[in-house]
Amino acid sequence: MSSPKKLSPPEIVARQLEDFYELRRKIVKILTPRNEYEEPSAEEYREILDSLQENLGEMEDAARQLHQFYQKAEKRLERVLKASSSIWTRPTELEPEKIPQFTPIENRPPAPGGDKTRIVSFINLKGGVGKTTLTANLVAALASGNFRDLDGRANRPARVLVVDLDFQGTLSQRCAEPLVLQGAYEKGLTSTKLLETPGQTQATFDELTVPFLGLPNARLIPADETLDDKDVRRLNELASRRLETRYYHRIWFHKPEIFEKYDFVFFDCPPRLTASSVCALLASDCVFMPTAPELFDVNAVSRTVNWFGKTRKNLNSFLEFGGAILNRTNNEKGLTPLEEKNKNLIKLACDDYRVHFSDASERSAVLDVFIPRRSGGNYVNGIAGGALPGASQPYFCRLATEVYRRIYQ
Repeated sequence: MSSPKKLSPPEIVARQLEDFYELRRKIVKILTPRNEYEEPSAEEYREILDSLQENLGEMEDAARQLHQFYQKAEKRLERVLKASSSIWTRPTELEPEKIPQFTPIENRPPAPGGDKTRIVSFINLKGGVGKTTLTANLVAALASGNFRDLDGRANRPARVLVVDLDFQGTLSQRCAEPLVLQGAYEKGLTSTKLLETPGQTQATFDELTVPFLGLPNARLIPADETLDDKDVRRLNELASRRLETRYYHRIWFHKPEIFEKYDFVFFDCPPRLTASSVCALLASDCVFMPTAPELFDVNAVSRTVNWFGKTRKNLNSFLEFGGAILNRTNNEKGLTPLEEKNKNLIKLACDDYRVHFSDASERSAVLDVFIPRRSGGNYVNGIAGGALPGASQPYFCRLATEVYRRIYQ
């Protein structure tokens, strides 16, 4: 006995529609007086079905073409990223004495909390992982004192400055009062200024900062679309060897007045290679990589961590890898089996490149704390799960504690 013929998607839909129309005809025939009901002919039904099959065929062709387009676009993006990466990680041509100095932690003056200021970047070269919202809630937790120190004791609120380095300004728009933000935009007091030297811009550092959601211990340097143009200009200047554009943030942030004012400086970096993200890494003590435990996100981990390593190796960088932070998990009580599998893949990918870093500690490359979707981590305006202000939700308190301990251990 031969097996039944496998129907194509258009044939399946056509057969379902035939059944639907047959049922509809029976219902209409029951509910409509006989003298008013005119049953469509079989030919009319056949014309409808033929037209539908033709449309479905065109849709299948369009879907195939769209898939091919995305494959080509992805390959093109990989080539662009590779070319851009080779420019950004190219060894500097500056003489060692002319490279803007990175102030070692031990040489910094005491921060408000009594320890030494830590400068930290949050970046993943793949978008859509919730990096900005996670960073915002982490800032709120630290600035509100919702974390524990190395000995497990409650901590005083930390003084935190967060710098928005994505021209889309998502963090800025959701973590600053609209009128305050509008005033900063109109005056041009944004992170675009950080891609100039303090002598080139008329603005002082304090003029660039605005309140972070009214939290007294947190400040924000906002971003707007002018940053995109400046990032591109700095890339062109570096590519043509006209200007070394990768150390601006060292000039701005490695100053005693910054160290004395803030316990933490956080850079919220864009999901791509830009002048701002490179400058942030070269000014940072460590970097954390928020990521979702999903296959597409796992695939981006190797590229991101490899780039961290090249930056450290070629550019007089003192960057250490803080770890990957799992965000947007499905369950609150634990990871699903698939998420555990992807977590292990992320750990392996990170471990492959940790040889680039001097911190060869035995701690896991992936943080123990994870942030579920329902925790409020996807909302920086405080409308769900208790996220912001203060980020007192338990997941963010635990995350702030683990990040704090990894930074200071």
